[in-house]
Parts: sequence; C-alpha cells; structure tokens
Amino acid sequence: MHLGLKRLVFICFLLGFTFAICTTVSATTKQTSDIPDPQLVGKSDGISTMGKVGNGNDETPGEWYIGSAPSNPIPNAPVILFVPGLNNVAQIFWEDNDMYQSAVNAGYQTVFVQLYDAGGASADMWENGALLAEKINEISNHFGKPITVVAYSKGGVDTQAALTYYDAWQHVDNVITLSSPHHGSQLADLAYSSSAGWLADLLGAQGEGTYAMQMGYMENFRDQTDDQSMAYYNDYYTLGGTNWGSVFSSTWFGGMYLSQYGSNDGVVTTASSSLPGGQQLAIGDWNHTSIRTGVTFPIFESYVMDNQQNSEESNNTVESVEMNSPTVNQWLNGGPLQKERKSAAIVTVENDVDHVSFHVMTSNKLSELRLIDPSGKEITQKITTIENEEGVFVGSFSHLLTVDQPMAGNWKVELVSDQDDAYVLLANYTTTPKLIRNEKLESKEKLEVTYQLEVDKSIIQEKTLKATYDITQSSNPKNRKTFTVSGKSDLSKQLVFDQANEVYNITIEVKGLTEAGKEFTRTIVDSVYVD
Repeated sequence: MHLGLKRLVFICFLLGFTFAICTTVSATTKQTSDIPDPQLVGKSDGISTMGKVGNGNDETPGEWYIGSAPSNPIPNAPVILFVPGLNNVAQIFWEDNDMYQSAVNAGYQTVFVQLYDAGGASADMWENGALLAEKINEISNHFGKPITVVAYSKGGVDTQAALTYYDAWQHVDNVITLSSPHHGSQLADLAYSSSAGWLADLLGAQGEGTYAMQMGYMENFRDQTDDQSMAYYNDYYTLGGTNWGSVFSSTWFGGMYLSQYGSNDGVVTTASSSLPGGQQLAIGDWNHTSIRTGVTFPIFESYVMDNQQNSEESNNTVESVEMNSPTVNQWLNGGPLQKERKSAAIVTVENDVDHVSFHVMTSNKLSELRLIDPSGKEITQKITTIENEEGVFVGSFSHLLTVDQPMAGNWKVELVSDQDDAYVLLANYTTTPKLIRNEKLESKEKLEVTYQLEVDKSIIQEKTLKATYDITQSSNPKNRKTFTVSGKSDLSKQLVFDQANEVYNITIEVKGLTEAGKEFTRTIVDSVYVD
C-alpha cells in the first residue's frame, strides 16, 4: 500500500477510535449544569435537626430552592419537586449531575427541598414525611399549580408517608421514585448486625433513617400503609437499577453483599424498588448513583404530567420480595480496631471453592492489610481501595482482595490502622451452595418467628453442623440473646421475643465440615418487626 494511503488509513482509524472513546465517556459521565444553580427561596423557621447520630451534613432542614425558569415552558405542566434520599442533601440533583439541566431543558419548572437528613442526622419517614408535607403545601401555594415528585432512594418512602399520612396528596399529581427501598434495604439490616454494628456506630450509620430502612421495619410499614385509603390516590411510577459497578466503584461492597438477594444497584435490590400499588417503568443498567442523573429523565419524562393513559398496567415484571430468598454463600465478621495494633480475622475456605473475595470495610484507610493463605504464604496481589460515597455505609473505605482457586483451610486477614477504628469483613464464595433451605415463618398472633434452615447433608457431615442464632434488639443492643442448634441438617429454630413494636436483628452463623473434612462457615443477616 502506498505510504500516503497508509497514513490516511491510520489517521481515519485514529479519529474513529478517538470518537468512540469520547462517545463512551460522554455517555457514562455525569454532566454538570450550564444554567445557574437553583436559588434559595423557602427559608426554614428554625427547624431543629432530628436523629441521634451525625452524617456530616450542615444544610438547614426545611429550606427549598427554585430552579431557573425554562425558556420553553410546557403549558399546564406541573412543577417537578426533587426529593433527596437517606443522608443526602438537595444539591445532589444539580452538583455534578445533569438531572436539573435535563428537566429545565425539557420545559419544566424545578424545585428542590432539604429534609432532616440535610441537617446532620437522618430521620425516619414519619419525621421527614411531616416536614415534606409542610413544604409541599408551601411550594403549591407559591406556584399555584400541581406538583409531580421525583424522589430518590429513601426519599420515595418519605414521599409516600407525606402523601398518605400528612395530607400532601391533594397538592400532587404523580410520584416517580428512583431506586427507592419500598421494602427496605438489607444493608440497613447489616448496619445493626453483630458483625457490622461496630463500624456502623462509628460511622454514625445507625441513625433513625437507617433504623427505619431495616427489612423488618419496612415490612410493617408496607402492612400498615398499603391498605390506607390515600396510599395510592396519587399515581406512583418506579425505576430500579441492576448495575452495582466495577471493583473501583463506591457501590461495589453493597452490590456484592446484596447479590445474594438478587439483582441490585449497589444499595437497593430491584425487588425492593418496586411498589405494590405502583407501576414499574423500568429496571435498567444503572447503579445507585447514576439512576438519579439525567440519564433516566427520558425514561420517566412522559409520566411527569397527569395522564390517564399512563395508568395502564405495565408489561414489565419484577421478582417479588418473597422470591428474593438469600443464596447464602457469604461469611461476615467484624469488630473494633485499636490504634497501631495488629488484628487478625480467620476466614475458613472449604474445598471446591472456585473463587473467594475478601472485602474489608473500615472508617479510614488501613495502614496495613495482609492476606495469608493456609500454608503461611502471604498473597502479594494489589489491594483495591475505594471510598464508599453511597448507601448506609457512606464515608467508609473498602479494601478488596480476590483469589481464584483458593487453597482449602484457614486464611488469615491481618489489619493495622493508624487510629482507633472498626472493620467489617465480608468473604464471598463462588461455590455450590451448602444451604438448601432458608425461610422465615412469622406468627401474627404471638411474639415469635420460626427460621427454617436446612443444609445439604449429601455434601456435609451432618453431625458436625451447628447454627448460632444471635438475636439483638436494634434500638437496645444490650438486649441480646444467643441460641444454638447442632448435630443435624435441619437447623431450624423458633425464636420468641420479649417486646412488641420493636425491630430485632437476627444474625445466624452456620458451620460444619464438608465430606472432604474441610470446615465451611456461612452468615445470614435478617431483621424482624415484632407486632
């Protein structure tokens, strides 16, 4: 080929490659707004911060902001009110986010509100719901037109509480929720577990908002809310995500933990994002961060205005919460770390494991993290460290190590921190599940729950099996009991609780020997609301 022609071909290739890269980046990167930031209009009347622990926010609860007026306003369109989620501030919709820009460009007037979480501590749906209802009334009076709410994460639960229990329904057309945990989040259960409680407490993650997001609490919320006369007076439309990111993303830990419960976006499962009386618009390739950006605006835009044809039943299907029984192939451990003192956790890996990942989460970066195999050899692979910017454990750091075809036996994870800290260790195994039954039967008449737990005795030495049930009252960790079942493949246990109207965290550890004589351990974390 002629030299000039070769050069031309190369240049064309280079330009094409560059265009492809730029196209990919532009499609996946959140765009900042090129219009003025929303302006503070609705000032707070000295609303105090709710909650018991801090989340680092310093905005004023109750304040609301008006976005720029659109240059091409849609006639008779409602105002779009954006509602933030757990531990969020209103600015998440316009700082490093093109959601605000997308709504204005489409011709909508936008408004943004600060809930109690913006003031330094999370609140439950009752406190946030009451505050949000008050602000919806103010915003409606200001504009003299209806409102459509676009609520992110827990903001969707807060919104339903505001409309159902605090009379805000009369000012609202539709509600669109973006990955809202309508059935709770298993990460909230994890925050109150015996394994992760140390770290969650240190991070300030055991606030009233997190407490209310426990699966047991939200099951009770659904039971009492879905039958209310105004629960679905407004039309609800939901979106959920399935992408929990790469190992370099801040939603990786949550995604890996939640993977045992089904598809998820790193914080909320797709099953939980679906509302019983709502219409599911889409389950897409979004993580818990990207679902709140302008990338989803075209998905729900046609549902912003009150349109009866949008109320038709969706053809989309979603797995129910009942179907999301855990596939138990994980083990959890955690506790305090003393400054500059080495701590070690022993992780058992049985035979026939194809892959194991060791995921350590702390409130600060570790000064030392070593993984030692059963022969005493240190694994020298690179450790991935990321900061968690979303979810219940926001502000923590995750450290990840993975091993293919791991040696069976006791692995040691050594940790050193240059300051007092706490850790959670999640071991995730890729192997044949040992537990073949994991169900919960609740009694509505008594303070009891029966866990039906069974191990596959064809691959496990039945007499070596043991299940330890750790029962902790979430609001009072000192109220704690432990029960054991051993020596048989059926490790089921009936649990009786001593107080009604409380959430109890249930952490179950199962251990035993495989047919090859290698020890295995697994952990189950759950919560129960006792009526």
